[in-house]
Amino acid sequence: MKMPISEIIDRYTITKLKFEKTDENVKKELLAYKKELEQYKTNLDKYIKLMYDINSKIWDTESDIRKGTDMPLEEIGRLALKVRDLNCERNAIKAEIVDMFSEGFKEIKINYKKVNYGRS
Repeated sequence: MKMPISEIIDRYTITKLKFEKTDENVKKELLAYKKELEQYKTNLDKYIKLMYDINSKIWDTESDIRKGTDMPLEEIGRLALKVRDLNCERNAIKAEIVDMFSEGFKEIKINYKKVNYGRS
């Protein structure tokens, strides 16, 4: 089964963040996703930027949780809720990509709501 474009974009942007923020060698993986993206004739820059931005926010928030060993439980809970809300935005972007390209499946979550995050 071929991986849908929504998953390729998601994995590409997460791998790009790994490349930028860690010492992990993910060049081969990054190039594989980039090669897949290049097969699409449509300009994907908008979706790549949206997914990169949301995954970056999730990355940073999860990093704050991992660093916060001395953090009060209320703050850890607040950050966990923030990750949950960011994931709702992430799922909405992926759903939009699924709609645009008519491939893949939308993730259905309990209490899932599509969020309009400043776009029309």
